Formats: sequence, structure tokens, C-alpha cells
Amino acid sequence: MSKADEFKKKLMLDEIVFYSICGEDDRKKILNEMNMSFDDFRRLSLLTDYLELNALHKFIQDMYEYKFLDEIEELWQKCQNNPELLSSMILDTGTWLDNFWKQAPNDTVSYLLHEIFEAGLSKEKDTTFDDLNLNEYSWT
Repeated sequence: MSKADEFKKKLMLDEIVFYSICGEDDRKKILNEMNMSFDDFRRLSLLTDYLELNALHKFIQDMYEYKFLDEIEELWQKCQNNPELLSSMILDTGTWLDNFWKQAPNDTVSYLLHEIFEAGLSKEKDTTFDDLNLNEYSWT
């Protein structure tokens, strides 16, 4: 399987996961069926990163980053010149994460998303099933 085919398969799997838990507007924005704002771009980038949907995250970056180059540069400069701005940006990200898990399609998905977001971004994204210590879990 070529790298392009491999990426396409990973992207499709990421899309299945994300589209099954996101709102209709987010799906339409990613698929360019609805206008995506810079805040939408930042929010969807954050969400796909948090959920470790790497192929979808890359797709969003590749498809939309060029549209927001000026805004990205402006935000970068603002942060460089005013580090206090970062605290309000962190509050924004918390709000985005909260809103996302609260709009989940059912209580189970909402609970699981909340747990993932509470744990934060993993420092080591390449953990495999074999790396997990499954003895600490009760399976009964």
C-alpha cells in the first residue's frame, strides 16, 4: 500500500470517528460545505489534536491553513508582544473542549470525551496496546 493510500485510509477512519461525535456544522466546515472562520480552524485543529486524529488534523491544516496565514501571523505577533494573551487563549481552548463534549451525541460519548479532555494531551502519542498495563483494569 502506498503512503498516499495509507494516509487516505487513516483519514477515512479519523473522519468516521470525528463525524460520529461532532456537530453537523463542524462536519460541514471541514468538508467546505460551510464557511470556516479562523476560530473554527483553531478549534477544530485543537480538537483533532486532543483526540489524536492525526490524519484529520493534517487534512484540516493542509486544506485551511493557507486561508488563515495572515491571522496566524498576527496572533503569533500578539503572543510575542503580549504574553498575557496566552491565558485568555487557554480559557478559549477550555471552552471549546467543554462545548464539544457537552454536545456529544449521547451520554456515554459525552462522558468519554470529558475524561479524555480532563486528562490533557498525551506526552507520548505512540503508545501501543502492548504498552498498556492491562493488569490494573478489572474486566468483570
